[in-house]
Amino acid sequence: MNDRSVFTSPSRVEWGLIAAFWAIVVLLSVGQSVLGDASAEIHWGRTAAELVEYSLWALFTPLVFWFAETHPVVAPTDTDRTTMVRNVALHAAVALTGAVMVDLSEDAVAAGLGERSAGLVEALTRFWFTDELAIYLVILMAGFARSYYFQQKAQQEEAERLEERAEALEAQLTEARLEALRMQLNPHFLFNTLHAVSTLVDRDPNGVRRMIARLSELLRHVLDEEAPQEVPLSEELDFLDDYFEIQSIRFQGRLDTDVDVPTSLSDAQVPNLILQPLAENAIKHGASQVRGVGRIEVRARRADDVLVLSVTDNGPGLPEAQEEGLGLRNVRARLEELYGENQSLSLESLDDGGTRAVLRIPHHTSTALYTAAGASAPTASSSLPVTN
Repeated sequence: MNDRSVFTSPSRVEWGLIAAFWAIVVLLSVGQSVLGDASAEIHWGRTAAELVEYSLWALFTPLVFWFAETHPVVAPTDTDRTTMVRNVALHAAVALTGAVMVDLSEDAVAAGLGERSAGLVEALTRFWFTDELAIYLVILMAGFARSYYFQQKAQQEEAERLEERAEALEAQLTEARLEALRMQLNPHFLFNTLHAVSTLVDRDPNGVRRMIARLSELLRHVLDEEAPQEVPLSEELDFLDDYFEIQSIRFQGRLDTDVDVPTSLSDAQVPNLILQPLAENAIKHGASQVRGVGRIEVRARRADDVLVLSVTDNGPGLPEAQEEGLGLRNVRARLEELYGENQSLSLESLDDGGTRAVLRIPHHTSTALYTAAGASAPTASSSLPVTN
């Protein structure tokens, strides 16, 4: 570990604590000298010397803190052991020098006031400076503890900053992925709808005009760049009704749709444009394949903290081998980006014919927004099997 070049200056609170600590020490020491023995003679010279001693230590405390922080004695790697040994030697030299200086200053003040004092040689040979040395070491240990506290605090703040940045970058990445998926879905939907319009140009001009009017309304919704990623289920069903009207015009009475959703679920949040790809898949591979009238049923229910949406058709059912189209792949990708593992989309063949697409997502409203990584998010992954 290299020497630190930046010192964390004491705050006002620290200055106050340092002053208060040494003031208490002075009061206790002087009080003991003055009031300790009422019958004894008070040695004012020695009392003044103690005042000078503790005043010097109060002034030296910030310097010792600085020295402890800029010359650490902990070496996490072998390459720092030379620095560690050098710093230990420096601390030992400064401790001895400081202790002797304070002891001699105390003796000089006492001698000036008529008290007996020892000289330098006597103080060194009789180790009368050991009390001062102990005080210095206590201050040094406090300096090391202070330095360690600020190091840990700085590391924690840096870790929190990096975590916040990582979360922000992850949110930006998720938003970018969802936007890319939306831009991919928009032309897919547009091309399929225009194809439906082209099939009616000659045989039903009035229907084409109605279909174009509905298409313009749908495109305003689909191409809205400021549209949120989630919308209330009621809004999504309004969009689906417009889509179904286009398809009913296209199929000329050969398509029957039924939407049955409890009003209590109107405020439930669902991904924007999530039902249209499921309905389109049900029409293309199911309802349009029957000889009579094709039927599409949309249902919604709540199971504990899970919102279950289903789109059912009366077609021939799932083939043994079927590759999912762009719409379903986009649905799966968007669900994963929005809800992580707490979602599923499954396709199942019914016993009496037809296919049902079942979508499960966490139930939440606009007042209780869901985040896939949030600790308070509803947990539904344990009961949501994902079918490929």
